[in-house]
Amino acid sequence: MKRGSLVGLAILLAAGDARAVDLPKAFGAPVKLDVTETSIVAQRFSARAGEQSENQGYFAWLNRLNLVLGWNKFTLGARIDSSYYALRPEDNRDNPDRRQLLVTDGSTRYRDAIYPAKLWLSYKNAGVEVTAGDSYVQFGRGLTLSVRKVDELGIDTTIFGGKVTVQKDPFGVTLVAGLANPARVDEPTGRALFPSKTIPELGGFAPTPPQPLFGSDRIVGAEISAGRGLPVILSTRLVRMTKCAPYRYDANGNIDTNLLDRPIGTCNETDREAWLDDLPSTIGPVIAARNTTNIGQSIEVPSFWGHGNFYLEGAFQRREPERVRAAHIDGNALYASLVNTGGPIANTLEVKSYRNYYPLAGSVNVTRAAAFSNIAYSIPPTAEPIIADSMFGNYNVCVNSARDRFDYRFTPTFLAYGAYAYSVSKSEIFGGECDRWGKSTGQPAVNTTNFIHDGTLGVEARFDDDKSALFANVVARHDVIDNGTPYYRELAAQYSFTKYIKGPYSVEFAGRHRYRVQDGENIRGPTKGEPWWQGEHQTVLKVAPKWVVSQGVEYTTLVGLPTYYINGSVLYRFTSESNIRLYAGQNRGGLRCISGICRIFPAFSGVRAELTLRF
Repeated sequence: MKRGSLVGLAILLAAGDARAVDLPKAFGAPVKLDVTETSIVAQRFSARAGEQSENQGYFAWLNRLNLVLGWNKFTLGARIDSSYYALRPEDNRDNPDRRQLLVTDGSTRYRDAIYPAKLWLSYKNAGVEVTAGDSYVQFGRGLTLSVRKVDELGIDTTIFGGKVTVQKDPFGVTLVAGLANPARVDEPTGRALFPSKTIPELGGFAPTPPQPLFGSDRIVGAEISAGRGLPVILSTRLVRMTKCAPYRYDANGNIDTNLLDRPIGTCNETDREAWLDDLPSTIGPVIAARNTTNIGQSIEVPSFWGHGNFYLEGAFQRREPERVRAAHIDGNALYASLVNTGGPIANTLEVKSYRNYYPLAGSVNVTRAAAFSNIAYSIPPTAEPIIADSMFGNYNVCVNSARDRFDYRFTPTFLAYGAYAYSVSKSEIFGGECDRWGKSTGQPAVNTTNFIHDGTLGVEARFDDDKSALFANVVARHDVIDNGTPYYRELAAQYSFTKYIKGPYSVEFAGRHRYRVQDGENIRGPTKGEPWWQGEHQTVLKVAPKWVVSQGVEYTTLVGLPTYYINGSVLYRFTSESNIRLYAGQNRGGLRCISGICRIFPAFSGVRAELTLRF
């Protein structure tokens, strides 16, 4: 711990003394250098009762250095990531409880590394943008292709290759091709997508050779739009993903990690078959397919004379499962949204119908790196609230759903709204699936169709000349199986109340409290699951523009977990874009979702410092 703590403290102090460099003009044009440094230092305490010991007790220091150099119409960017760990299981080999973790779990975690995470060069001029290297891209609403960043979930995926965008109204064209490049280190778990490290024989456990965790996903996509600037916009999209092996395999099934030999992997059939055979096909057919093709068409009316808009997109998917023969290789999807506004009234209607349509899942060996199981290159719109975490299993693969939200603005500063959704999912329960016509093809002896009702009532209010605000809602979800058996029910309240006091001072109270019942969860008796409560509340003091001090409490009555979690933090802003945040305490683990993307976070107990500097 001593060495790790000193290193972490050194980077904090060194970064705080950093200064920008004034660059001279080049060929008559100014040169701009933008540097952003983000450093995270954390010490996790020992696991509490009910928490997994392998997710606690270690020290971590992660650093991200972003460099962006701009000149004329060119931008050169790079991000250098590094990670350092201490107090890992392998650093305490004398502890018999951690010897097995060292071999079975530690080979893919706590990797000391420094590597170029992102690198790009772009050119922009008069509606033309050309990028070589890493780039984000999304076609339409993400039904066919969505490669982007979601900070709340620790997702940062780009395509490393080439991207060309030309926009000359009324036409627009985007072409992209390259390798999927997700973030390689997961901060909440310490897991890394580098090949597993060899663990020497210890305590009767045999050494294991390095194993790859992430493949070579090759993506080619094109989008053509016509009607830009006109009343109707038509867009056509084509995306093809090919899965190849990240390394060559020898006759014994071992990999050659020499990147100079195969810097982008290999599509040699023998190597590819060896890699795909190591991937679990149980998480969906896309990961088992050598090639997956998405074709999409959309029509958009961006404005009904200033009173709303309309969007409709259809997509077709074909998977070529040469490794695992499947009876149903085709899927299709429809998504539509209609927004109407007029005076104090606004109405938003969303409709979706997905039939055997899967996200473009990344080639991740989730048996060794489950933290990266949410890597995907397309995200079908959910039509549910963006924080919904109660769409279980493959809920969104075979589903018909409609959601309507009605807003009424009583005054310029007070809005009330209500929403209702009705959905039928044939894939939420394990074993449920459908064909391209929407017909159930799951286990015939199991009821796998769910009927779901969702309701929301909420208000938004501003006062004190917009210095104070209230956002609050209550939601309910009722999910039953087709035989009438309750599957999931929830009643929840969420609020955020900010009250201006005087001068730079204001306070905020924010939280979410939920009453939940789920089949098979929180089992206290012989067979039946019982309801449980969970939630969190934060009390925050703000001293604008420098200080934010908060204290939080989380709780759950779910069996087997600690009941209460207490935490506190202090944030200090050096400037509007540079700050340091100190955190101490505990966080409840569990599922979190943003815009239909979900992941499970482990519980946290410890201290954490995050420094962000931009100059």
